[in-house]
Amino acid sequence: MVNLEKFDDLVIGGGKGGKSLAMALGPAGHRVALIEQGQIGGTCINVACIPTKTLVASAKVFHDAKNSEHFGLKLSADDSNFKGVIERKRRIVKGMVDAHHLLFSSTANMEFILGTAKFVDYKILEIDTAGGEKRLVTGERIFINTGSRTMIPNILGLAETGYLTSTSVMELESLPTHLAIVGGGYIALEFAQIFRRFGSEVTVIQRSEKFLPREDEDIAAAIKAVLEDEGIKFISDVEIISAAREVNSVTLQLNQNGRTFDLEASEILIATGRVSNNEMLQPEASGVKVDRRGYIEVSEYLETSAEGIWAIGDCNGGPHFTHTSWDDFRILRDNILFNKKRSTKNRLIPYTLFIDPELGRVGMTEAEARKAGYEILVATLPAAKIPRANTVGDTRGLLKAVIDKSSELILGCSIFAHEGGEVMSVVQMAIIAQVPYTQVRDTVWTHPTMAESLNLLFANVREV
Repeated sequence: MVNLEKFDDLVIGGGKGGKSLAMALGPAGHRVALIEQGQIGGTCINVACIPTKTLVASAKVFHDAKNSEHFGLKLSADDSNFKGVIERKRRIVKGMVDAHHLLFSSTANMEFILGTAKFVDYKILEIDTAGGEKRLVTGERIFINTGSRTMIPNILGLAETGYLTSTSVMELESLPTHLAIVGGGYIALEFAQIFRRFGSEVTVIQRSEKFLPREDEDIAAAIKAVLEDEGIKFISDVEIISAAREVNSVTLQLNQNGRTFDLEASEILIATGRVSNNEMLQPEASGVKVDRRGYIEVSEYLETSAEGIWAIGDCNGGPHFTHTSWDDFRILRDNILFNKKRSTKNRLIPYTLFIDPELGRVGMTEAEARKAGYEILVATLPAAKIPRANTVGDTRGLLKAVIDKSSELILGCSIFAHEGGEVMSVVQMAIIAQVPYTQVRDTVWTHPTMAESLNLLFANVREV
C-alpha cells in the first residue's frame, strides 16, 4: 500500500510559470513538490523558444554571409555545416537545463519529482516516477502547469510517414532536400525561413485561404512578400487528402477547389497548432472542469472549478506564450504570498514572430479596432524610410499603428522590421501608460536607432 504524502503546495509541470512558482513558494516557507514529466526547465528551454531562436540566429548569420556583397564584403559561405548548428543548439539547451538542475536542488523546501502525475481523487495525485516508484501525494494548494504539444491532423497515411514536429525537426543532423510544412502559422513560418536559408527547398501548405489571418492584410502581404522573395513557396486554400512514404520521399495528395494533385517532399513538418496535455492528468477526477477543446477553465484569478486548484500557462487556453505563463506565475505569487488581488483582466499580451525581419505585435489590429467600434487613425511607414534600417542593410518591412481618434491613445501596433520585437515593446509601454501618440511622435529618440522610427511612423497619421 502506498502512503499518502502531504505537501503545502503541489506544482504539476516545470514550465516557466510552474518552476517559477515553486521556487517562490519554497523559500517563503511552504513545503513544495514540483512534478515534471521529463523536460527539466519546461518546453520553452528544451524544445521551443530557446532552441528555435538559436536556429534563427544561425540561419541569419549564414544568410548574411551568403549575401555579404550586400555589405561590401566578399565572404565564402558554401556549406552551412548544419550538424554544427544543431550541436550549438544542444549546447545552449544543455547549459540552461543544467542551470535549472542547480536551481531546483538549491531551492529551500522544494522537492523535485521526475515522473508522470494524474489525479485519482480531489487534490490527490498518483505519480509514476522515473525511477519506477509509485507515489501518492496531496497538497493544500495545487497548481497545474501541464503545457501543450503539437496538434497532429487526421490525414490518411500520415502516421506511417515518419513526419516531423517542431520538436523532432530540431534533431535533424542533415538538411532535408525539400521540406513540406503543413500549417501556415507562426511556428511554420519560423521553420520555413530557417530551413530555406540553410538551403532546403521549402513549401508551406495551409488550409486557410487567407495568409496570417490574425494580422492586417497589408502586414500579412508584406511578410509573405519577404518570404517568397527568399524562395519559400506557399500553397493556400488546400486540403490534404493523404500522405504516403516512399523510400526517400513523402507524397502528399492535395485537393484545391476540386483539383487534385500531388506534392513530393523529402520530409513533412507538422505545424498546425497546439493542443493541451490535460487529458494525461485526468483533472476531472479532482473536480476540475475542462472546455470542449480540453483546456482547463479558469477565472480571471486563474482559479479552476475545484477549490484550491489553479491552472497556469498553456493548459488554461490563454495565449500560448512563455511570457503569458510568467505573468500567470506573478499573479499567483502576489495573491498567495502578498495578499494582493491581481488578475488577468485587461492585461496586454504582446508577441513576436521571429522571422527576419521580426514582426512585433501588441494590442488591436486595424480590423479589430473597427470591429470594436472605434473611430480610428492609422499610421504606416515603410521600413526603407528608417535611417537605421539602411545602415544595417535591412530595409524590408512595414510599420503600422492604430489610434483612437477621440483620445489620441494608441490601440495597437504591428512592427514588421529589423528588431521589430524591440520597437514594439516601446509602443507597448506607451499603450500601458496611456501616452497619446503625439507624445511618442514628439519624443527625442537617439539617432540612428530603430526606436527613432516612431518619430516617422506617428508623423504619418491619417484618417481612414
